This record gives sequence, C-alpha cells and structure tokens, in this order.
Amino acid sequence: MTTHEWKLHETFYFPAEYGAFSEAAELKVTPGFTEDRTEDAIRLQGIYHIAANVLFDQDKPVESSKEDRLVIDDVEVENGKGYFEYAVPLNVDLPSDIAGSLDLQVKEVRAEQLEDGGLRLEWAVHLEDAAALLEEPISTEEPVVQTVDETKQATQIAVESTSHLEFLAAADKAVENGQKEMEDFLLYIAELDDDVTRKIFHSNNVFIEAERQTSEETE
Repeated sequence: MTTHEWKLHETFYFPAEYGAFSEAAELKVTPGFTEDRTEDAIRLQGIYHIAANVLFDQDKPVESSKEDRLVIDDVEVENGKGYFEYAVPLNVDLPSDIAGSLDLQVKEVRAEQLEDGGLRLEWAVHLEDAAALLEEPISTEEPVVQTVDETKQATQIAVESTSHLEFLAAADKAVENGQKEMEDFLLYIAELDDDVTRKIFHSNNVFIEAERQTSEETE
C-alpha cells in the first residue's frame, strides 16, 4: 500500500494579560481542501482548521510581542482556560498517478510550551491510496447455511440497521453543510488581495516528491 506523509507546524502567541501558554487540554486539526488534477500533479488547496482548548500560566511572565509573531487575539478565556480556532493554509502537490478519492488523516498532533510563552503546534498528515484500501481478498470459504434462529436474529439486525441508516443520513447532511461552509471560506481566501493574504495567512506549501511503500515483513 502506498502512503504519503508530511509534517507541518505553526507557532501561536496570545495577549500578555492571559499569561504564558502552559499546556493543551485538547487539540483537533481538521483538513478541508479542493483538488485540481493535471497531467503533472494533483494540487490540493484549502485549510487546516485548528481548534484548541489551552491552559495559561498567569504567574509566568510573557516576553513582549514581536512584529513577526502570530498573535491570537480572539480567545475565549475563563479562569486561566482558553479556547481558540484558527485556519492554516493547506497547499500540497501530490504525484499525478494517485487514483481514487483522497482522504487526509491528521495524526500525531503535539503541543510544545516555548520559553517565551508561546505555543508550538505540530501535526503529521497521512494520505493512503484509497483504491488500494478498497481491494478485498477473494474468499474461498464455503457458504454458511443459517438456522431458523439465526434468520430471526438477522431480521432483527436489519430492523435496527434501518434506524442506524437514518442516523447516518442525518450525519451525512451535517457533513455536507460543513463542506459548504468550507467552500465559502476558501472562496473568501481566493478573493482576498494578495498582499492581505500574505499578511493574514501563513504559507504552508508542501510538495511531495517521493512516495513511501509500506508492506508487511515476512519472517
């Protein structure tokens, strides 16, 4: 199975009155993107949506802010606990020979406390070939004959599955609404003046030059 992987990082600072960043109680990084396929590459453009619950140490002094620091002013803070969201640009060029739909999985999200009171956030992005995941081995086992009790049980499961499918349909609708909001946000970014875009959105362009093959080792 072919796996592509890349890592990113971003450093955040907060207003001095909140205190220094202490630790992250919860972190979530969600990628959202559109894809453009050409003969040479597959280009992904979008954002990594960051949502974080963080703790501040109000007794630790914070160094004065520098002009090049990314300061998060919009933080919900109460009793030393804060919550914020932020969007980091997603720009990735992948090899053109990847087939099937693309599913980015964010793993290994880590938060590091910096000496000057900042938060360094790191995360890894994995992309597995969806076409390879859909391949199923052909079964050589003989068919199993169900008994009467097993048939009744299967009927009950089918009834319960109907309710489950209704739940999945509602979940899919919620996902579609989220994707619509993501598309509107990407359109907003695209329409921004270039100079404004450079100042507000940091560049995180990633070019995947090689792919790593993973296989089971045989003894």
